[in-house]
Amino acid sequence: MFSIKQEMKKLAQKHPFFSSKEAFKNSFKHQLQEKFRVIENKDFHGCVVDLWVEDPNSEQQHAIYLMNKLAGLTIKQENQFIELKHHGAEDCGRYDFLKQVEKLEKITIGRYNINGIAILLTNDHLYWNPPTKSHTVDSYFRIHENRVLTGELKWLEHASAGTIKDRENPIVIKGTYKLQWQHYSTVSNEKHGEFCYLAVHVGVD
Repeated sequence: MFSIKQEMKKLAQKHPFFSSKEAFKNSFKHQLQEKFRVIENKDFHGCVVDLWVEDPNSEQQHAIYLMNKLAGLTIKQENQFIELKHHGAEDCGRYDFLKQVEKLEKITIGRYNINGIAILLTNDHLYWNPPTKSHTVDSYFRIHENRVLTGELKWLEHASAGTIKDRENPIVIKGTYKLQWQHYSTVSNEKHGEFCYLAVHVGVD
């Protein structure tokens, strides 16, 4: 049985953080290959999926998108210091994540045996904490804890051209998803020392 919670818990024990999406994807792929057939960067009807997972014990297939967004942090590991670069631009990060959810709905609609999962792993609390200001340009794209995600999502009118460049189109979410963040790891007591992840399940679960 394929379980994102179990797989992420197991992954965190070996890899409490990743410095890039590629490192996240490669480590997750190798772990999943212990039990499942995994295809990387599969093109499914024009949508390229990071990992396509097939369970040999059932008909279920899982289309997985991954994101790894970082806040700046210095981590000491085995007498070495590792610098995680600060990505920032959380508004664009939220848009990009929700775009993956929209794509997964297109992949799974009408297909009983395909489950889509969008996963965002981050140590940036601005993703999971509720906004402190109302009517920010990305209000519709917020993905904080307990947010109910559904309907047409678009930038507010005062969003700058630079912010929405290559992200102009609204995102339409046909399903309804209550967002629940999960603890992933704690790598230090410093600010941004905790990693959490959000997994949005689309279609058959």
